[in-house]
Amino acid sequence: MSDMYPGIKAVMGEEDSQIVYYMIKMQAKDLAMKMVTSTEVDREQSKLVDKMVQRAIRANRATGAIARYLATSHENGERFMGSFVVATFGGSPRWIEVPLDKKAPEYQFFASDIGDFGLLKFDGDQQYFVLDGQHRLTGLRYLFGQDPELAKTKMPIKPPPALANDELSVLVISDEDPTQKTKGLDENAFRKRLRRIFTVLNRHAKQTTLVENISMDEDDIAAVHTRRLLNEIPFFQWSGNKEDTPVVDIEKAQMKEGTSYLTTIATIYEINKILIKAIYDEKDSFFDFAPSENTVDEYFETIKEIWELLIKTIDGWADADRGKMRNHTPIEDRGTDGSMDHLLFWPVGQLGLANYLAGIIQKEMKEEASYNINMVKKALKNINKINWDLFAGPWYGYTLHKVSKSDKQNRVGKYKSDPEVAYKLFGGGSSPMFVADMIDFLNGGFAADKKQSELYRDEWEGKLRIYGNTPELIDKLWKETLAVRKKITGS
Repeated sequence: MSDMYPGIKAVMGEEDSQIVYYMIKMQAKDLAMKMVTSTEVDREQSKLVDKMVQRAIRANRATGAIARYLATSHENGERFMGSFVVATFGGSPRWIEVPLDKKAPEYQFFASDIGDFGLLKFDGDQQYFVLDGQHRLTGLRYLFGQDPELAKTKMPIKPPPALANDELSVLVISDEDPTQKTKGLDENAFRKRLRRIFTVLNRHAKQTTLVENISMDEDDIAAVHTRRLLNEIPFFQWSGNKEDTPVVDIEKAQMKEGTSYLTTIATIYEINKILIKAIYDEKDSFFDFAPSENTVDEYFETIKEIWELLIKTIDGWADADRGKMRNHTPIEDRGTDGSMDHLLFWPVGQLGLANYLAGIIQKEMKEEASYNINMVKKALKNINKINWDLFAGPWYGYTLHKVSKSDKQNRVGKYKSDPEVAYKLFGGGSSPMFVADMIDFLNGGFAADKKQSELYRDEWEGKLRIYGNTPELIDKLWKETLAVRKKITGS
Protein backbone atom coordinates (compact mmCIF):
# COMPACT_ATOMS: atom_id res chain seq x y z
CA MET A 1 0.00 0.00 0.00
CA SER A 2 1.17 3.46 -0.83
CA ASP A 3 2.45 5.92 1.74
CA MET A 4 1.55 8.81 -0.52
CA TYR A 5 -1.91 10.26 -0.79
CA PRO A 6 -3.30 12.95 -3.10
CA GLY A 7 -4.64 15.97 -1.35
CA ILE A 8 -5.02 19.67 -0.84
CA LYS A 9 -3.16 21.81 1.68
CA ALA A 10 -5.26 24.33 3.56
CA VAL A 11 -4.92 26.89 6.33
CA MET A 12 -7.58 28.04 8.81
CA GLY A 13 -7.50 30.66 11.55
CA GLU A 14 -6.19 34.12 12.23
CA GLU A 15 -2.77 35.05 10.96
CA ASP A 16 -1.01 34.65 14.31
CA SER A 17 -2.60 31.28 15.14
CA GLN A 18 -3.20 29.48 11.89
CA ILE A 19 -3.78 25.75 11.66
CA VAL A 20 -2.29 23.88 8.71
CA TYR A 21 -4.16 20.78 7.62
CA TYR A 22 -4.41 18.46 4.63
CA MET A 23 -7.47 17.05 2.91
CA ILE A 24 -6.50 13.67 1.53
CA LYS A 25 -8.20 10.47 0.40
CA MET A 26 -7.27 7.01 1.65
CA GLN A 27 -8.61 3.57 0.87
CA ALA A 28 -10.57 2.06 3.74
CA LYS A 29 -8.25 -0.86 4.42
CA ASP A 30 -5.18 1.38 4.21
CA LEU A 31 -6.70 3.73 6.79
CA ALA A 32 -7.59 0.83 9.08
CA MET A 33 -3.97 -0.39 9.00
CA LYS A 34 -2.24 2.96 9.46
CA MET A 35 -4.42 4.97 11.84
CA VAL A 36 -4.78 4.30 15.55
CA THR A 37 -6.97 5.56 18.36
CA SER A 38 -5.45 7.83 20.94
CA THR A 39 -5.30 5.06 23.52
CA GLU A 40 -3.07 2.96 21.28
CA VAL A 41 -0.24 5.42 20.87
CA ASP A 42 3.08 3.99 22.09
CA ARG A 43 3.20 4.24 25.88
CA GLU A 44 6.66 5.68 25.74
CA GLN A 45 5.38 8.47 23.54
CA SER A 46 1.98 8.92 25.15
CA LYS A 47 2.76 11.94 27.28
CA LEU A 48 0.93 14.16 24.82
CA VAL A 49 -2.04 11.89 24.38
CA ASP A 50 -2.48 11.09 28.06
CA LYS A 51 -3.10 14.73 28.74
CA MET A 52 -5.78 15.01 26.07
CA VAL A 53 -9.44 14.68 26.87
CA GLN A 54 -10.42 11.75 24.66
CA ARG A 55 -13.77 9.99 24.45
CA ALA A 56 -13.59 6.35 25.49
CA ILE A 57 -13.99 3.82 22.71
CA ARG A 58 -17.11 1.75 23.15
CA ALA A 59 -16.23 -1.52 21.46
CA ASN A 60 -19.81 -2.73 21.31
CA ARG A 61 -20.77 0.33 19.25
CA ALA A 62 -17.82 0.02 16.91
CA THR A 63 -18.12 -3.72 16.38
CA GLY A 64 -21.90 -3.72 16.48
CA ALA A 65 -23.83 -0.96 14.78
CA ILE A 66 -20.95 0.51 12.76
CA ALA A 67 -19.52 -2.81 11.60
CA ARG A 68 -22.97 -4.12 10.68
CA TYR A 69 -23.72 -0.97 8.71
CA LEU A 70 -20.50 -1.27 6.70
CA ALA A 71 -20.92 -5.00 6.16
CA THR A 72 -24.61 -4.92 5.31
CA SER A 73 -25.25 -5.59 1.67
CA HIS A 74 -27.81 -2.99 0.71
CA GLU A 75 -29.62 -3.71 -2.50
CA ASN A 76 -28.06 -0.64 -4.10
CA GLY A 77 -24.67 -1.11 -2.49
CA GLU A 78 -24.74 2.26 -0.77
CA ARG A 79 -22.60 3.15 2.22
CA PHE A 80 -21.02 6.39 3.34
CA MET A 81 -18.88 7.74 6.15
CA GLY A 82 -18.01 11.30 7.01
CA SER A 83 -14.47 12.63 7.09
CA PHE A 84 -11.97 11.35 9.64
CA VAL A 85 -10.01 14.00 11.51
CA VAL A 86 -6.55 12.83 12.57
CA ALA A 87 -3.57 14.40 14.29
CA THR A 88 0.10 13.66 13.89
CA PHE A 89 2.28 12.48 16.73
CA GLY A 90 6.06 12.33 16.55
CA GLY A 91 6.56 14.54 13.53
CA SER A 92 4.87 16.08 10.54
CA PRO A 93 4.11 14.46 7.22
CA ARG A 94 6.02 15.52 4.16
CA TRP A 95 4.08 17.66 1.69
CA ILE A 96 5.13 17.29 -1.94
CA GLU A 97 3.75 19.99 -4.19
CA VAL A 98 2.49 18.82 -7.55
CA PRO A 99 3.26 21.64 -9.98
CA LEU A 100 0.50 22.76 -12.28
CA ASP A 101 0.81 24.86 -15.34
CA LYS A 102 -0.09 28.30 -14.04
CA LYS A 103 -0.56 29.50 -17.59
CA ALA A 104 -3.17 26.86 -18.46
CA PRO A 105 -6.55 28.58 -18.85
CA GLU A 106 -8.41 25.89 -16.90
CA TYR A 107 -6.38 26.79 -13.78
CA GLN A 108 -6.67 30.54 -13.96
CA PHE A 109 -9.70 30.84 -11.72
CA PHE A 110 -7.71 29.50 -8.72
CA ALA A 111 -4.23 30.58 -9.75
CA SER A 112 -3.45 31.90 -6.28
CA ASP A 113 -3.94 28.41 -4.82
CA ILE A 114 -1.97 26.58 -7.46
CA GLY A 115 0.65 25.43 -4.97
CA ASP A 116 -1.84 23.81 -2.61
CA PHE A 117 -2.27 20.64 -4.69
CA GLY A 118 0.06 17.77 -4.02
CA LEU A 119 0.88 14.54 -2.26
CA LEU A 120 1.10 13.89 1.47
CA LYS A 121 3.82 11.38 2.33
CA PHE A 122 3.77 9.37 5.55
CA ASP A 123 7.43 8.69 6.26
CA GLY A 124 6.88 6.19 9.06
CA ASP A 125 8.46 8.30 11.80
CA GLN A 126 5.13 9.52 13.17
CA GLN A 127 1.82 8.03 14.20
CA TYR A 128 -1.59 9.30 13.30
CA PHE A 129 -4.39 9.07 15.78
CA VAL A 130 -8.03 9.89 15.27
CA LEU A 131 -9.62 12.94 16.87
CA ASP A 132 -12.99 12.44 15.22
CA GLY A 133 -14.05 9.05 13.89
CA GLN A 134 -12.64 6.73 16.55
CA HIS A 135 -15.66 4.40 16.50
CA ARG A 136 -15.69 4.29 12.70
CA LEU A 137 -11.97 3.46 12.69
CA THR A 138 -12.45 0.70 15.27
CA GLY A 139 -15.30 -0.72 13.18
CA LEU A 140 -13.10 -0.79 10.08
CA ARG A 141 -10.21 -2.38 11.92
CA TYR A 142 -12.57 -5.00 13.32
CA LEU A 143 -13.88 -5.89 9.86
CA PHE A 144 -10.38 -6.12 8.38
CA GLY A 145 -8.99 -8.16 11.28
CA GLN A 146 -6.67 -5.40 12.45
CA ASP A 147 -7.72 -5.58 16.11
CA PRO A 148 -6.74 -8.90 17.72
CA GLU A 149 -8.30 -7.99 21.06
CA LEU A 150 -11.74 -7.48 19.53
CA ALA A 151 -11.39 -10.63 17.46
CA LYS A 152 -10.98 -12.65 20.67
CA THR A 153 -14.37 -11.70 22.02
CA LYS A 154 -16.48 -11.24 18.89
CA MET A 155 -17.06 -13.24 15.77
CA PRO A 156 -15.76 -11.08 12.92
CA ILE A 157 -18.29 -9.94 10.36
CA LYS A 158 -17.12 -10.59 6.81
CA PRO A 159 -16.74 -7.25 5.01
CA PRO A 160 -18.02 -6.83 1.47
CA PRO A 161 -15.14 -7.17 -1.05
CA ALA A 162 -15.42 -3.62 -2.32
CA LEU A 163 -15.10 -2.06 1.15
CA ALA A 164 -11.32 -2.33 1.18
CA ASN A 165 -11.08 -0.02 -1.84
CA ASP A 166 -13.65 2.54 -0.66
CA GLU A 167 -12.11 6.01 -0.78
CA LEU A 168 -12.46 7.88 2.49
CA SER A 169 -11.92 11.53 3.28
CA VAL A 170 -9.24 12.23 5.89
CA LEU A 171 -8.31 15.62 7.37
CA VAL A 172 -4.74 15.53 8.72
CA ILE A 173 -3.94 18.26 11.23
CA SER A 174 -0.30 19.27 11.17
CA ASP A 175 1.86 20.75 13.89
CA GLU A 176 3.34 23.19 11.41
CA ASP A 177 3.58 26.82 12.47
CA PRO A 178 3.25 28.88 9.29
CA THR A 179 3.71 32.17 11.15
CA GLN A 180 7.10 31.25 12.56
CA LYS A 181 8.22 29.07 9.67
CA THR A 182 9.42 26.39 12.05
CA LYS A 183 9.29 22.63 11.72
CA GLY A 184 6.55 22.32 14.26
CA LEU A 185 4.84 23.68 17.37
CA ASP A 186 6.23 22.80 20.76
CA GLU A 187 4.50 19.97 22.60
CA ASN A 188 2.40 22.11 24.94
CA ALA A 189 1.15 24.39 22.16
CA PHE A 190 0.22 21.45 19.98
CA ARG A 191 -1.49 19.68 22.87
CA LYS A 192 -3.66 22.72 23.59
CA ARG A 193 -4.51 23.00 19.91
CA LEU A 194 -5.67 19.39 19.69
CA ARG A 195 -7.72 19.63 22.86
CA ARG A 196 -9.55 22.66 21.50
CA ILE A 197 -10.19 20.92 18.19
CA PHE A 198 -11.47 17.81 19.94
CA THR A 199 -13.88 19.92 22.00
CA VAL A 200 -15.20 21.68 18.91
CA LEU A 201 -15.69 18.40 17.06
CA ASN A 202 -17.39 16.53 19.87
CA ARG A 203 -18.80 18.64 22.68
CA HIS A 204 -20.23 21.39 20.52
CA ALA A 205 -21.40 19.22 17.65
CA LYS A 206 -25.18 19.52 17.28
CA GLN A 207 -26.92 16.19 16.91
CA THR A 208 -29.84 15.86 14.58
CA THR A 209 -33.25 15.86 16.23
CA LEU A 210 -35.64 12.94 16.24
CA VAL A 211 -37.94 14.79 13.84
CA GLU A 212 -35.02 15.44 11.45
CA ASN A 213 -34.04 11.77 11.58
CA ILE A 214 -37.60 10.63 10.85
CA SER A 215 -37.75 12.97 7.88
CA MET A 216 -34.47 11.76 6.37
CA ASP A 217 -33.63 8.24 7.55
CA GLU A 218 -33.76 5.58 4.83
CA ASP A 219 -32.48 2.73 7.00
CA ASP A 220 -34.86 2.95 9.98
CA ILE A 221 -37.97 1.09 8.83
CA ALA A 222 -40.14 2.90 11.40
CA ALA A 223 -39.10 6.24 9.91
CA VAL A 224 -39.76 5.00 6.37
CA HIS A 225 -43.20 3.76 7.45
CA THR A 226 -43.99 7.07 9.13
CA ARG A 227 -43.38 9.01 5.94
CA ARG A 228 -45.40 6.49 3.91
CA LEU A 229 -48.33 6.70 6.32
CA LEU A 230 -48.47 10.47 5.88
CA ASN A 231 -48.54 10.00 2.11
CA GLU A 232 -50.81 6.98 1.77
CA ILE A 233 -53.48 7.38 4.45
CA PRO A 234 -55.89 10.09 3.26
CA PHE A 235 -56.72 11.12 6.83
CA PHE A 236 -53.10 12.18 7.42
CA GLN A 237 -52.67 14.06 4.17
CA TRP A 238 -52.80 17.84 4.12
CA SER A 239 -53.63 19.85 1.05
CA GLY A 240 -51.52 22.80 2.13
CA ASN A 241 -54.51 25.15 2.08
CA LYS A 242 -54.98 27.34 5.13
CA GLU A 243 -58.64 26.35 5.26
CA ASP A 244 -57.67 22.73 5.83
CA THR A 245 -56.37 21.73 9.24
CA PRO A 246 -53.30 19.47 9.20
CA VAL A 247 -53.66 16.37 11.35
CA VAL A 248 -49.99 15.72 12.08
CA ASP A 249 -47.42 18.16 13.45
CA ILE A 250 -44.34 17.39 11.33
CA GLU A 251 -42.05 19.88 13.10
CA LYS A 252 -42.35 19.20 16.84
CA ALA A 253 -42.17 16.12 19.04
CA GLN A 254 -44.50 17.46 21.76
CA MET A 255 -48.05 18.85 21.89
CA LYS A 256 -49.50 21.94 23.51
CA GLU A 257 -52.97 22.81 24.70
CA GLY A 258 -55.31 24.07 22.05
CA THR A 259 -53.32 22.93 19.02
CA SER A 260 -55.34 21.55 16.14
CA TYR A 261 -53.17 18.50 15.45
CA LEU A 262 -54.17 14.98 16.36
CA THR A 263 -50.61 13.87 16.95
CA THR A 264 -46.97 14.45 16.05
CA ILE A 265 -44.72 12.79 13.52
CA ALA A 266 -42.48 11.65 16.41
CA THR A 267 -45.43 9.93 18.11
CA ILE A 268 -46.41 8.08 14.94
CA TYR A 269 -42.80 6.95 14.59
CA GLU A 270 -42.61 5.67 18.18
CA ILE A 271 -45.94 3.84 17.80
CA ASN A 272 -44.68 2.19 14.62
CA LYS A 273 -41.62 0.92 16.50
CA ILE A 274 -43.75 -0.41 19.36
CA LEU A 275 -46.03 -2.32 17.00
CA ILE A 276 -43.25 -3.71 14.79
CA LYS A 277 -41.32 -4.97 17.82
CA ALA A 278 -44.45 -6.66 19.21
CA ILE A 279 -45.73 -8.24 15.99
CA TYR A 280 -42.43 -9.31 14.43
CA ASP A 281 -40.36 -9.77 17.60
CA GLU A 282 -37.73 -7.31 16.38
CA LYS A 283 -35.06 -5.79 18.62
CA ASP A 284 -33.93 -2.17 18.80
CA SER A 285 -30.93 -2.94 16.56
CA PHE A 286 -33.32 -3.91 13.74
CA PHE A 287 -34.11 -0.25 13.17
CA ASP A 288 -30.46 0.66 12.54
CA PHE A 289 -30.23 -1.03 9.15
CA ALA A 290 -32.39 -1.12 6.08
CA PRO A 291 -34.17 -4.46 5.60
CA SER A 292 -35.17 -5.78 2.20
CA GLU A 293 -37.83 -3.95 0.24
CA ASN A 294 -40.12 -6.96 0.63
CA THR A 295 -39.81 -6.72 4.40
CA VAL A 296 -40.46 -2.97 4.33
CA ASP A 297 -43.60 -3.48 2.25
CA GLU A 298 -44.88 -6.45 4.27
CA TYR A 299 -44.46 -4.69 7.60
CA PHE A 300 -45.95 -1.48 6.22
CA GLU A 301 -49.19 -3.13 5.16
CA THR A 302 -49.58 -4.49 8.69
CA ILE A 303 -48.87 -1.13 10.34
CA LYS A 304 -51.08 0.75 7.90
CA GLU A 305 -54.02 -1.57 8.61
CA ILE A 306 -53.69 -0.93 12.35
CA TRP A 307 -53.58 2.85 11.88
CA GLU A 308 -56.65 2.76 9.65
CA LEU A 309 -58.47 0.74 12.30
CA LEU A 310 -57.47 3.17 15.07
CA ILE A 311 -58.68 6.18 13.06
CA LYS A 312 -61.98 4.44 12.33
CA THR A 313 -62.54 3.10 15.86
CA ILE A 314 -61.52 5.78 18.37
CA ASP A 315 -64.32 8.28 18.97
CA GLY A 316 -63.31 11.79 18.00
CA TRP A 317 -60.10 11.05 16.16
CA ALA A 318 -61.63 11.48 12.73
CA ASP A 319 -64.18 14.23 13.32
CA ALA A 320 -63.65 16.07 16.63
CA ASP A 321 -62.56 19.66 16.94
CA ARG A 322 -59.07 18.68 17.97
CA GLY A 323 -58.29 22.13 19.30
CA LYS A 324 -60.87 21.57 22.04
CA MET A 325 -59.63 18.10 23.02
CA ARG A 326 -56.53 19.27 24.92
CA ASN A 327 -57.80 21.64 27.57
CA HIS A 328 -56.26 21.44 31.06
CA THR A 329 -59.34 22.95 32.68
CA PRO A 330 -61.21 21.11 35.45
CA ILE A 331 -64.59 19.76 34.40
CA GLU A 332 -66.50 22.10 36.72
CA ASP A 333 -64.76 25.18 35.26
CA ARG A 334 -65.35 24.43 31.59
CA GLY A 335 -67.85 26.20 29.43
CA THR A 336 -70.40 24.64 27.12
CA ASP A 337 -68.27 24.59 23.97
CA GLY A 338 -67.62 20.85 24.16
CA SER A 339 -64.00 21.12 25.25
CA MET A 340 -62.35 18.41 27.34
CA ASP A 341 -58.94 17.03 28.19
CA HIS A 342 -58.89 13.80 26.19
CA LEU A 343 -55.97 11.49 26.97
CA LEU A 344 -55.94 9.91 23.50
CA PHE A 345 -55.29 13.31 21.97
CA TRP A 346 -51.99 13.56 23.86
CA PRO A 347 -48.80 11.66 22.84
CA VAL A 348 -48.55 9.99 26.28
CA GLY A 349 -52.04 8.53 25.81
CA GLN A 350 -51.41 7.47 22.23
CA LEU A 351 -48.14 5.78 23.18
CA GLY A 352 -49.83 4.18 26.18
CA LEU A 353 -52.54 2.75 23.93
CA ALA A 354 -49.84 1.43 21.56
CA ASN A 355 -48.07 -0.30 24.44
CA TYR A 356 -51.38 -1.79 25.58
CA LEU A 357 -52.06 -3.12 22.06
CA ALA A 358 -48.52 -4.51 21.89
CA GLY A 359 -49.08 -6.42 25.13
CA ILE A 360 -52.40 -7.85 23.91
CA ILE A 361 -50.88 -8.83 20.55
CA GLN A 362 -47.96 -10.63 22.19
CA LYS A 363 -50.33 -12.45 24.54
CA GLU A 364 -52.61 -13.53 21.68
CA MET A 365 -49.68 -14.63 19.53
CA LYS A 366 -48.54 -17.04 22.22
CA GLU A 367 -51.83 -18.85 21.70
CA GLU A 368 -52.32 -18.43 17.95
CA ALA A 369 -48.66 -18.36 16.86
CA SER A 370 -49.14 -15.69 14.21
CA TYR A 371 -50.51 -12.18 14.12
CA ASN A 372 -53.80 -11.12 12.57
CA ILE A 373 -55.77 -7.86 12.69
CA ASN A 374 -58.55 -9.46 14.75
CA MET A 375 -56.22 -9.30 17.74
CA VAL A 376 -56.24 -5.51 17.52
CA LYS A 377 -59.99 -5.40 16.92
CA LYS A 378 -60.50 -7.47 20.05
CA ALA A 379 -58.25 -5.19 22.10
CA LEU A 380 -60.15 -2.10 20.89
CA LYS A 381 -63.62 -3.56 21.49
CA ASN A 382 -64.29 -1.51 24.63
CA ILE A 383 -61.99 1.42 23.94
CA ASN A 384 -64.84 3.96 23.78
CA LYS A 385 -66.35 2.82 27.07
CA ILE A 386 -63.39 4.30 28.93
CA ASN A 387 -63.69 7.82 30.29
CA TRP A 388 -60.64 9.42 28.71
CA ASP A 389 -61.02 12.80 30.41
CA LEU A 390 -57.82 13.49 32.29
CA PHE A 391 -59.77 14.97 35.20
CA ALA A 392 -61.69 11.70 35.67
CA GLY A 393 -60.91 8.86 38.05
CA PRO A 394 -58.66 6.62 36.00
CA TRP A 395 -56.27 9.42 35.07
CA TYR A 396 -56.29 12.42 37.40
CA GLY A 397 -53.24 12.34 39.63
CA TYR A 398 -52.01 9.27 37.79
CA THR A 399 -51.35 10.82 34.39
CA LEU A 400 -52.27 14.47 35.02
CA HIS A 401 -51.34 16.36 38.21
CA LYS A 402 -51.75 19.83 39.62
CA VAL A 403 -48.81 22.11 40.23
CA SER A 404 -48.43 25.64 41.53
CA LYS A 405 -47.41 28.15 38.92
CA SER A 406 -44.98 29.63 41.41
CA ASP A 407 -43.27 26.36 42.20
CA LYS A 408 -43.69 23.87 39.37
CA GLN A 409 -40.41 22.07 39.90
CA ASN A 410 -40.50 21.43 43.65
CA ARG A 411 -38.84 18.06 43.90
CA VAL A 412 -40.65 16.89 47.04
CA GLY A 413 -44.09 17.59 45.69
CA LYS A 414 -44.89 20.35 48.16
CA TYR A 415 -46.02 23.64 46.74
CA LYS A 416 -46.17 27.17 48.01
CA SER A 417 -49.51 28.69 48.75
CA ASP A 418 -50.66 30.08 45.46
CA PRO A 419 -54.22 30.51 44.30
CA GLU A 420 -53.09 30.05 40.72
CA VAL A 421 -52.43 26.50 39.66
CA ALA A 422 -51.35 24.74 36.50
CA TYR A 423 -51.80 21.18 35.32
CA LYS A 424 -49.07 19.02 33.94
CA LEU A 425 -48.90 15.60 32.32
CA PHE A 426 -46.40 13.13 33.61
CA GLY A 427 -43.46 13.45 31.28
CA GLY A 428 -41.20 10.57 32.30
CA GLY A 429 -40.21 7.75 29.97
CA SER A 430 -42.38 5.29 31.90
CA SER A 431 -45.54 7.40 31.65
CA PRO A 432 -46.94 5.56 28.57
CA MET A 433 -46.58 2.29 30.48
CA PHE A 434 -48.65 3.76 33.33
CA VAL A 435 -51.37 4.45 30.77
CA ALA A 436 -51.01 0.97 29.26
CA ASP A 437 -51.33 -0.63 32.69
CA MET A 438 -54.47 1.34 33.48
CA ILE A 439 -56.11 0.45 30.13
CA ASP A 440 -55.29 -3.18 30.82
CA PHE A 441 -56.74 -2.95 34.33
CA LEU A 442 -59.94 -1.30 33.10
CA ASN A 443 -60.37 -4.09 30.55
CA GLY A 444 -59.87 -6.79 33.19
CA GLY A 445 -56.61 -7.95 31.68
CA PHE A 446 -54.84 -8.23 35.04
CA ALA A 447 -55.60 -7.70 38.72
CA ALA A 448 -58.55 -10.03 38.21
CA ASP A 449 -58.99 -11.00 41.83
CA LYS A 450 -59.50 -8.81 44.86
CA LYS A 451 -55.94 -9.17 46.16
CA GLN A 452 -54.40 -8.22 42.81
CA SER A 453 -56.78 -5.28 42.55
CA GLU A 454 -55.71 -4.04 45.98
CA LEU A 455 -52.04 -4.32 45.05
CA TYR A 456 -52.62 -2.34 41.89
CA ARG A 457 -54.55 0.29 43.88
CA ASP A 458 -51.56 0.67 46.20
CA GLU A 459 -49.29 1.30 43.20
CA TRP A 460 -51.77 3.75 41.67
CA GLU A 461 -52.35 5.56 44.97
CA GLY A 462 -48.62 5.98 45.54
CA LYS A 463 -48.37 8.13 42.44
CA LEU A 464 -51.32 10.26 43.52
CA ARG A 465 -49.89 10.86 47.00
CA ILE A 466 -46.66 12.29 45.56
CA TYR A 467 -48.54 15.39 44.48
CA GLY A 468 -50.45 15.94 47.69
CA ASN A 469 -53.87 14.52 46.78
CA THR A 470 -56.01 13.97 49.89
CA PRO A 471 -57.20 10.50 50.98
CA GLU A 472 -60.78 11.63 50.34
CA LEU A 473 -60.00 12.62 46.75
CA ILE A 474 -58.03 9.43 46.18
CA ASP A 475 -60.97 7.31 47.38
CA LYS A 476 -63.34 9.22 45.10
CA LEU A 477 -61.08 8.79 42.06
CA TRP A 478 -60.60 5.06 42.75
CA LYS A 479 -64.36 4.54 42.92
CA GLU A 480 -64.66 6.27 39.53
CA THR A 481 -61.94 3.97 38.18
CA LEU A 482 -63.71 0.85 39.42
CA ALA A 483 -67.00 2.10 37.95
CA VAL A 484 -65.35 2.26 34.51
CA ARG A 485 -63.90 -1.22 34.99
CA LYS A 486 -67.32 -2.59 35.98
CA LYS A 487 -68.92 -0.93 32.95
CA ILE A 488 -66.49 -2.81 30.71
CA THR A 489 -66.11 -6.15 32.49
CA GLY A 490 -69.33 -6.38 34.47
CA SER A 491 -67.42 -6.91 37.70
